[in-house]
Amino acid sequence: MPPRAKRRSAAPTTTLPGSGLATLTQDLWQAAVSLRGAIEPPDYKRYVLPIIFLRFLSLRFEKRREELRRLIAEPKSEYYTTSAEAAARILEDADEYRSAGAFVVPPKSSWEYLVANARSPEIKRIVDDALELLETTYPDKLRGLLPRIYGGSNMEAEHLAGLIGLFSREVFRQDHGGEDLLGRIYEYFIGEFASSEGKRGGEYFTPASIVKTLVAMLEPERGVVYDPCCGSGGMFVQSDLFTKHSHQLSFAGQEYKEFTYRLCRMNLFIHGLDGNVKLGSSYDNDQHATLKADYILANPPFNDGAKGENGWGAQRIAPDDPRLVVDGERLPLAAKNANSMWMLHFLHHLKEGGSAGFVMATGELSTSETARLAVRKALVEGGYVDCVVQLTGQLFANTQIPCALWFLSKSRNGESGFRKRRDEILFIDGRKLGALMPGSRKQKQLTSEEIDRIAAAYRTFRRTAASEAVPGFCRVASIEEVRAHGYALTPGRYVGNTELDDEEAPFEERFPLLVQQLDQQLTEADRLTTTIRNQISLVNYE
Repeated sequence: MPPRAKRRSAAPTTTLPGSGLATLTQDLWQAAVSLRGAIEPPDYKRYVLPIIFLRFLSLRFEKRREELRRLIAEPKSEYYTTSAEAAARILEDADEYRSAGAFVVPPKSSWEYLVANARSPEIKRIVDDALELLETTYPDKLRGLLPRIYGGSNMEAEHLAGLIGLFSREVFRQDHGGEDLLGRIYEYFIGEFASSEGKRGGEYFTPASIVKTLVAMLEPERGVVYDPCCGSGGMFVQSDLFTKHSHQLSFAGQEYKEFTYRLCRMNLFIHGLDGNVKLGSSYDNDQHATLKADYILANPPFNDGAKGENGWGAQRIAPDDPRLVVDGERLPLAAKNANSMWMLHFLHHLKEGGSAGFVMATGELSTSETARLAVRKALVEGGYVDCVVQLTGQLFANTQIPCALWFLSKSRNGESGFRKRRDEILFIDGRKLGALMPGSRKQKQLTSEEIDRIAAAYRTFRRTAASEAVPGFCRVASIEEVRAHGYALTPGRYVGNTELDDEEAPFEERFPLLVQQLDQQLTEADRLTTTIRNQISLVNYE
């Protein structure tokens, strides 16, 4: 067992006025980390997030119960009654809570009960029992989400009691102008866990500024939002925020890893959203095979399979898989890189008139690998590539390499109220955008103004006219022009940037091109040497 961490007192409560939500969340994070004890960092999230979840459920239940009590006592209210029996029926009516986004919490799952027993030597079992009781009470919503993990863990009882004390602070009971405080803190903790875990964290969390950019550009309003690699569900939550909780969107997703799948469902529950989220690999176990979505938002794993001996599993894809066919042409799969498989998957699940926005490794914009180039060419020639945005590096906590945002659309012939633009592609070079996040020396984020600028250029392109070219930032190019560039989609080639377009691509993408360039240069050097020797031999010294 690792040595016990020196116990420190919890950080002082920080109120929102004067210091803000950012300070509060950072304060809570540091206090939670100080209570980690014998739990390994990659596993700590498994023990913290259910505690926040329990606190959220109880808090929302308590607030709704207090509200119902006030309504029962108010003569002008439709709930008003002087009957103790009638009042009790109202207070126990599950529908009265669900209508307000709350759930009746059983007494032995309540936060009050946990606080009363926090110093009990049996607190780990008590928390496990509380979670299990919630699952059995709401099997349709919570089945499989809250396993018994505390009793058999190395977490010390005093550290679990410390977490209960941390999230019992009075700040959670205060009115913050409608701010979903616990929901925001839950999301913040997910991001911090992802950051602290390095590359593994990127499997379930996409930086907020990238998610906001995708959503601001696609502008989801009504219909189905689909994410086949949904991680913690950030794309769904941000889409709902974009519509100001209009309830005009429905959500479907799939996630490969069980814990991340549970994390997504809990995150949706925290934000009051229902989603048809399935467990399994979207590569060869597509749980939404017949789904056609209005919007697809995703951050698939970069270059999946590129570093493994067996690739990503292309051999498991059936030869007659309909996702491999674009406009009647069956396309090849790259055995060592899943990027193009993800793009084919997105296109297949997009309904007529729909649009997809997703994150992709920068190297995919210009790779000359045969199978991947064939897919990129088919997407361009089929008129599906709507916009490409290249971003700076350092936006992800777990990698310094830059990324690109791709937008595919089946509305380029003028469907869904958009203008006809089938033979045009908007290129945006955002490599100079982004600023360091407060308190970080390495991770950047796009500012609200930068996100608005990118989204505005795309909105104009889709709805009004070909966006006016801004040298070094954006320009609309014709498919004929892209064809002349060998189907390379690096924005710098089209917006007038004089910098080397592909210099920031991953080394494994650039190396074959560099070898090819060197071979050409050596051949040219041999030719020049032969020419020079021939010229010298003709010189007459007499």
